[in-house]
Amino acid sequence: MPNDDTSSTSLSRRTMMKLGGMTLVGLWSQSVIPASAGQQPASPARPGKTLFLAPDDATDAPVHSRVENLFWCDTMMEHAAFFAMLMPGPDLAVVRGQAESFQRSFQTQYDRAKAATFDRTNFAAFNRSSIELIKPFIEYKQRMRDAQDAGKIRTFVFPTFFDHTAREAERAAARLEKLAGGSANLDFAEVVDFWSGIISDHSEIIAHLLDPREEDLIDQALDSSAVFKGFRHGNHDRKLPGGEILLATEEVIDFETMLQDGVYTGRIRSILHPTLADHMRRETLKFVDELKRTAGKT
Repeated sequence: MPNDDTSSTSLSRRTMMKLGGMTLVGLWSQSVIPASAGQQPASPARPGKTLFLAPDDATDAPVHSRVENLFWCDTMMEHAAFFAMLMPGPDLAVVRGQAESFQRSFQTQYDRAKAATFDRTNFAAFNRSSIELIKPFIEYKQRMRDAQDAGKIRTFVFPTFFDHTAREAERAAARLEKLAGGSANLDFAEVVDFWSGIISDHSEIIAHLLDPREEDLIDQALDSSAVFKGFRHGNHDRKLPGGEILLATEEVIDFETMLQDGVYTGRIRSILHPTLADHMRRETLKFVDELKRTAGKT
C-alpha cells in the first residue's frame, strides 16, 4: 500500500476478506491519519484534513474523549459550513446566519479540544459541553429538513442530507455521553448499523451530485449504496463477517479518493465540492477505525 500509514500490512484484499474480522486489528494503527489515507495515492494538490485517532490499545475514556471531540466538532462545523454554502440569497439570510453561527461555535469547541489536556478531572465535563452544543444543532437540522420537505424554504440542501446529518449529530451526542460515563467501548452491531447507513447515504448523495454524463460513476455510487444497505439490513439478522465489510469499505475509500482527485482537477464533472468529498472519506476512515476496535468481538 503506498500510504505510509497503511504500509504496515502487505495483505491483499482477498486475504483480508478470508481472514475476516481478525484482519481489522492490523489496519491504520497510527494515531494520526492523513485525510488521503486509503488505497489510492493522494494528489499533492488535493486539499484534505488530518484525521486524529486514539492509539490502537487505548481504552481510557479521556484519551478517546479528546479524539471524539476533535472528530465530531469538526464534522458538525463542516455540516454547518455546507449548509451555509447551499443557502444562497436574501430569502435564506436568517437560516444561513444560523448555520454560520453553529459553524463558529463548533470551530471554537474544536480549537478548545485541540488545545486542551483531557484527564480524569475534566473529560466528562468537556464531553457534556460539546453535547450541549450539538443538541440545538440536531433541532436545527430536523427543522430545516421539515421546512425543505414542505416547500417552506428553498435551499440546495437535500432533505435527505439534513436528515443524514441530524442522525450523525445524534450519534455524536450518544457517543460523547457514553464516554462521559467512563466507557470507551464500541459495539460491533451498532458500529455496522450506524456507519453502513451513513456510507449508503454518502453514495446516493454522490450519485446525485455527479453530472448526468458521468454514468459509470453514478452506477458505481448507486451499487455501493446498495451494498451498504444490505450490510445494514443483514446486520439485524445475523453476525456479519468483518472482513467482508472491510473489503467493501476499502473500495469506498478508493472511490472517494479517486472522486475527490477527479473533482478537484476537473477530470470528473459534478457539482460536488472537494471539501465534501474529503469530509465523506474521513468518515469512511472513521468507520474502519471503529470496526478495528470491535474486531475482537465479531
